[in-house]
Amino acid sequence: MSILKRVTRDGQRIIFNARNESSALMQNENESYTFDAAGRLVGVFYDEKNYRRSLDNQILEKARGAAHTLRSRQRRMLTTDEIQALETRAYEFARALPARLAEPLPPEFADALARIGTYSFARLQAERAAFRKLYHPVSILPPDQYLALYLQATEGCSYNECAFCGLYRDRRFHAKTIAEFRKHLAGVRAFFGAGITLRRSIFLGDANALILPQPQLIEMFDAVNAEFEIMPRGLTSAARREWQAARSVWFDGIYSFIDAFTTKRKTTQTFAALAERGLRRVYIGLESGAASLLKFLGKPSQPEDVRALTTQLKKGGVAVGIIILIGAGGKEYDASHVRETIRLVNALSLSQDDLIYFSELVDYPDSTYTALAQNAGIHALTPADMERQQQEMRAGFQFAAAPNAPKISHYDVREFLY
Repeated sequence: MSILKRVTRDGQRIIFNARNESSALMQNENESYTFDAAGRLVGVFYDEKNYRRSLDNQILEKARGAAHTLRSRQRRMLTTDEIQALETRAYEFARALPARLAEPLPPEFADALARIGTYSFARLQAERAAFRKLYHPVSILPPDQYLALYLQATEGCSYNECAFCGLYRDRRFHAKTIAEFRKHLAGVRAFFGAGITLRRSIFLGDANALILPQPQLIEMFDAVNAEFEIMPRGLTSAARREWQAARSVWFDGIYSFIDAFTTKRKTTQTFAALAERGLRRVYIGLESGAASLLKFLGKPSQPEDVRALTTQLKKGGVAVGIIILIGAGGKEYDASHVRETIRLVNALSLSQDDLIYFSELVDYPDSTYTALAQNAGIHALTPADMERQQQEMRAGFQFAAAPNAPKISHYDVREFLY
């Protein structure tokens, strides 16, 4: 990593951070532009607003609300004209920088600007079409995987009947053949180019890729390992640093979603074999520990299914991410949702490699939850109720050793872009 600090001819303070995976240009600490190693715009901070750009050239604007809390955050997608204006501003800022400085830029910074200079709004729009041929589409990722390299082993959801989820209603479930998957891997590498260095993990999608038969999964994992270098398990801190320093493109592991009802035939040995090939963590949509609420939500799993699956995964060397749906079932299920979710989470033997996400119920356009709740006479929780529900669950969680407890975080699906 190299950092350059300069003052422009007109007195503006500039910080230029050039790294292997990205470049960031900051002016006066109130305006910044981040680009990947290929030169694609990734994010902008300007006029006290954050902007995140997706690979299909959409931009999400996030602004602090009056209360300065996550819940009060304001979000909106920019129009095409606004996207063009913001991207033009970013690239013009980068191109104009050398002329604004009294001294020439050192070579590594000049090279980074040269790569950035190959991009424009027009090129990013052209990549949008290429991205949409490569992915069909990328619907959701856990927050810690927003910058993963997404590999689409399957398309859609094999179940696709959860009342609260409308992410996959627009497509049929399709599992790629190994030939299709290898072609996809080559296409992904070509699309990202030098920008692949910004991605430090691999996510195997879509909704439940691990449902595939074990021989097919082994072939796919082996294909991933043949195309990309994945950090071996069990390295010491010093060995990890040495391994990383020897490579410009590397990944710390493979991650994926899994459910507890269509994967009952998987075993500890199944997961151990995948762990040896790079599987590090899987994410389970627990939603609730209350069996009656799961039935209402259209999930055929039982709470004990999640407990059994988690035990198998952890014995096989795979960590878990547990997703809890805050607000599900409204006031009618509130007490049981809290009580039974606490009971189940406390029985899962989670540790520091695991995660717990609280995700607020969001009414997707194609979901059936709202109609279902209205027909059942469900009274929705207020934002204050949902905050209280989350706090009650957190207060009830008990982990064997606090230093080794799982990380607990917020998961706002409205902020996802890939």
